[in-house]
Amino acid sequence: MKKIIDVRGLDCPKPVLETKKALEKGGFDKLEIIVDNKAARDNVSRFLEKTGNKLIKINELKGEFTIYAEPGIITNTGKEQESHKIAGKTIFIASDAIGTGSEELGKKLMKAFTFTLTELQEPPKRLLFMNSGVFLCLHNSDSLPNLKILADRGVDILVCGTCLNFFGVNDQLAIGKVSNMYDIAGHLLADAGVIKI
Repeated sequence: MKKIIDVRGLDCPKPVLETKKALEKGGFDKLEIIVDNKAARDNVSRFLEKTGNKLIKINELKGEFTIYAEPGIITNTGKEQESHKIAGKTIFIASDAIGTGSEELGKKLMKAFTFTLTELQEPPKRLLFMNSGVFLCLHNSDSLPNLKILADRGVDILVCGTCLNFFGVNDQLAIGKVSNMYDIAGHLLADAGVIKI
């Protein structure tokens, strides 16, 4: 039985995540994944090989790629290992974008990052937002739906009150608890495993 996954038009990391979900669900012995860019082609191909699946071939037609594979057993990057790396940790987010250079790209990457957190079997323990990172917790944030999912799963979301005041956006806060430097510093210094984004 063959399964076809069409992930054209989906932003990173969704092509990989959709492939992962299909493999975990199973029920087929042939898999075809259709992507529309080289980055997605490479990411899905690496994921397949890294997780014990057999990559048969890749066909290209007019800038789109069909990846042919046979399912194996998800091992190296399964949910259990992903959760082991991040479960129980605190993530410190000091910007509404990831990296430097293009602000538009940085915000797109941040949205992808928060979405990826929602896909983990066990999410982080806490998210701390400071400086322009507080913009992610406002009503107009592209990441807000992802943060709401995380909050519903028990992730503690703390937002710097001084930062909200500085930017004049107190009344726009849509998620999280307003916190202070004493509380935030206490978590940063005491928590086992802090990841800065």
